[in-house]
Amino acid sequence: MISLLVLGWVIFIGQPTAISGKLRALFTRLGTPLVKLGGALPTVASRRSLAETNKQLLAENERLHQQLRGLDETVRENQRLHRLLDFKPRVSRQIVGARVIGHEASNWWRSIQIDRGVADGIRTGFTVATADGLVGKVVETSKGESRVLLLLDPTCQVGAILAESRYPGVVKGAEQAFVRQPRLEMMYVERSADLKPGELVLSSGHGGIFPKGLPIGKVVTTEVDKETGMFQRLSIAPTADFRRLEEVVVMFSAPGNQQTVPQ
Repeated sequence: MISLLVLGWVIFIGQPTAISGKLRALFTRLGTPLVKLGGALPTVASRRSLAETNKQLLAENERLHQQLRGLDETVRENQRLHRLLDFKPRVSRQIVGARVIGHEASNWWRSIQIDRGVADGIRTGFTVATADGLVGKVVETSKGESRVLLLLDPTCQVGAILAESRYPGVVKGAEQAFVRQPRLEMMYVERSADLKPGELVLSSGHGGIFPKGLPIGKVVTTEVDKETGMFQRLSIAPTADFRRLEEVVVMFSAPGNQQTVPQ
């Protein structure tokens, strides 16, 4: 029965009457959006494909940028290591390279931790430096690590000499060393010494701990020591960049000067 009704309805729609014409027009208008939607489906699919491709390209771009940053860091590290290798011909002592693996938490400028220790032949009293200049000395050791007292600490003192005028003195960390711009000070320089800013200060070798001729810093300012009135006190800008210590060299003490490690 239903089949006969559907067949009759189709025949009626197909007849050239006013009513059937209006019904055909109505069905056409109702069907148009569906046709348009069907035509748009490939576009939607295409946009989704482009979005996915763009996402993949962005991820690949970030990965390549990370690789590039890694290569840049490797190049910079190799440059630093080459400078440390060039440092060896300047000293007659045996040296070993080390990486800085930590700073003293309570005071960034007081000491550092390096990844070399007794197993590498390191002993207390050994000199630590970079290709730019003196850094400090080893004060504690364990099997695989050592603590280095930085020259910026006021308790770490080194015999020094001015490279051009040849006036001697003693260099130690200044109070300014614990701020943004690390500073040293050179004491006991003759009051009559005619000194100029920029003159290089070197280790004198006196005392037997630090070898002679290592760069320490450059003169910034000079003033008469207010405590004694007999000497000049010099403000020194260190040649080693204590703010960016990453690799250092440890210099073994000269034969006969090595200190034993407490057991």
